[in-house]
Amino acid sequence: MVSTTYAPPGTLMAVITGDIVGSQRLPVAQFHDVMQRLQQRLEALQADFQFDFDIYRGDSFQLALRQPCDAALLVSVIQLGLAAGMPAVKVRQCIGLGKSQPLARGVKVATGEAFTLSGRGLDTLKNGGILVQTSCAAMQYHLALVTKYFASHLARLTTTQSEVVLAYLLAQDKSHEGLAAQLNKTRSNVTRILNTSQYHLITGYLKYFAELVEKEWSPCR
Repeated sequence: MVSTTYAPPGTLMAVITGDIVGSQRLPVAQFHDVMQRLQQRLEALQADFQFDFDIYRGDSFQLALRQPCDAALLVSVIQLGLAAGMPAVKVRQCIGLGKSQPLARGVKVATGEAFTLSGRGLDTLKNGGILVQTSCAAMQYHLALVTKYFASHLARLTTTQSEVVLAYLLAQDKSHEGLAAQLNKTRSNVTRILNTSQYHLITGYLKYFAELVEKEWSPCR
């Protein structure tokens, strides 16, 4: 999808750049299944979260978000979705936060501050994980270390934990009864899985990220 308009120049935008870790070691059929799952996931989320995206170079993807506060939630959903599927795969992702500009030529050939930060940050990740790079020093200071802890926590979740936490993050009805019906599990099982996943730490980080982006960017413009 090509977007000819975006946010007013100088406002904050987020760019997520990522790729699949070890994709070259997957059998061809499994690789195609993984990339199809990713494509379908992004297409399903696109309208609600208002982003443009491209999948390119086989196993790489890039998203440009109109609402930068959603960036941490989206990288979490992508990671959990790929960890919950079969085969379960690891992904590395970098959120770049910088000044917006029009995307007249599409995401994968776009340039600008957020794209540069996101791409360069991804190059520093080797074995998966999540990184945040921003031109705002205050935002970078507050997000850098806590994001490393958050990424480490997500990476330790099992396939089942990833499935349940993903469903919780995306659910309109976040009651454990509703999730149990959606996932064909008992309520007590859903509660146990969420608790062992320490899902409150996950939602706490996502809230912290969104609030910090709202608070810190204006003084940095």
